[in-house]
Amino acid sequence: MTKKMLQGIATGILLTTLLLAYNFYFTDNFLVIKEKPSEEKMNFTEQDLEDYLQDHGLVAIDKLEYEQLLEGNLASEEVIESAPSSPEKVIERVVVKEITFTIEPGMSSGSVAQSLEESGLIADRSVFEEYVSRNGLETKIKAGVYSLTSDMSLEDILKTIT
Repeated sequence: MTKKMLQGIATGILLTTLLLAYNFYFTDNFLVIKEKPSEEKMNFTEQDLEDYLQDHGLVAIDKLEYEQLLEGNLASEEVIESAPSSPEKVIERVVVKEITFTIEPGMSSGSVAQSLEESGLIADRSVFEEYVSRNGLETKIKAGVYSLTSDMSLEDILKTIT
């Protein structure tokens, strides 16, 4: 760009700014921006409040009634906590799935992590990738077919595939 072109652009920007400033300060086009909120707009009636509550499915109650409800909730929580808990046996069945996992030659550790996540062996592939890079195992992953179970830890999976 030449010096004359830059001067022309600068002059255009200056004239545009002057035109917008004149329009803002000396005309009524920007009246909404200049106005401060009036008190009429800020005052609302009790009927307006009731209409708003009804439209939004809300309920208004007195402060005293609210405090009584809170006290009632606290009392019921104390009763529940003080009640003797019956020892219930919770039987959890952990279903262990055995999955045949294949690592193709040339697969990166990121694609291995994605495949492990898709097969449900790991929950988050970023944790796997971070663990692999932290321990320097990126180049140690071997291609092949592996038998993995869903209850294996991250370390167990890596011991198997490296």
